[in-house]
Amino acid sequence: MKDKLKIVLGSKWIRLIFSAVLIYFAFRRVNVVHLIGELRLVPIWFVVLFLVYSSVIMLIGGIRWATLLLDKPKFADYWTFTKATWGGGFYSLVFPTAVGGDLFKWLPLIEKYPELSKVRIASSVIIDRVIGFTAFSIVALVALVAGKILGYKFPEFLLWLFGALNIGVIGFYLFVYLVDFEKLVMKLPFGKRIMQVVSLLRAENKRKIFKCLLISLLAEPIWMLPVWFYSLVFKAGIGLLDVYIFMPVISLILVLPISVAGFGAREQLFLFFFSQLGIADEKILLVSTFGGVMGIIGALIGGVFLLIK
Repeated sequence: MKDKLKIVLGSKWIRLIFSAVLIYFAFRRVNVVHLIGELRLVPIWFVVLFLVYSSVIMLIGGIRWATLLLDKPKFADYWTFTKATWGGGFYSLVFPTAVGGDLFKWLPLIEKYPELSKVRIASSVIIDRVIGFTAFSIVALVALVAGKILGYKFPEFLLWLFGALNIGVIGFYLFVYLVDFEKLVMKLPFGKRIMQVVSLLRAENKRKIFKCLLISLLAEPIWMLPVWFYSLVFKAGIGLLDVYIFMPVISLILVLPISVAGFGAREQLFLFFFSQLGIADEKILLVSTFGGVMGIIGALIGGVFLLIK
């Protein structure tokens, strides 16, 4: 246990240092004092509006998770799962590992749904994460190909990387839908225990998985849209098409546990991609930083939900 704790803490310090280095190189070319002043001029109504918007985004995540785990979820269930998802955002902000939120966000559901086993609830987090990652992978590859056709500049290796990710994702779903998963697992040693963990991949749940994937794909444009509004409020000049071409790629890269709350890595990625549009570094950093601040505020709201039973 002590060894694991050391690994976790070590990971946190590595990410903190890496974030600090990335932030330094991102902001050294701009007037930080002026940038902070611009951030402080953002209207309060705009902040409130996007906290409401983030609530909608969280609700979509809650609906997807509840749809995956429950047979006939009601609105009260959607709200319960939404609060749990929000709490997961807070844990991801506090705990050093990238999956910190996933490790803890399911715990409030144990008391709420005693008829469901702990293993089933916990495993639903994994499957839900896979579904969300699938949508990210598909949309990012489509954006990358569309961007190439439209003349946007991307490193060549990203096309190969995202292509490989999508091949892996397709392989996973082919395995789930075409193979009698339960029959195969039950032949393995400890098959019953393994099946408890992956019970959501039973044949009768395949329709749920498809429905959740559809929810994720339809929600992707909603999740990316705030960047365009941030650009409008700061007069950065980032177009809606630019957002839908670059943000799927940026978001997928940010899944990697390389920084704390995305700070540093997000700024560098924004600069790398959006600067090719001729936009000033300060404007790009305003959009990126404000998005990060809004993410932290949203995560802190998740912490409030954890305190309210």
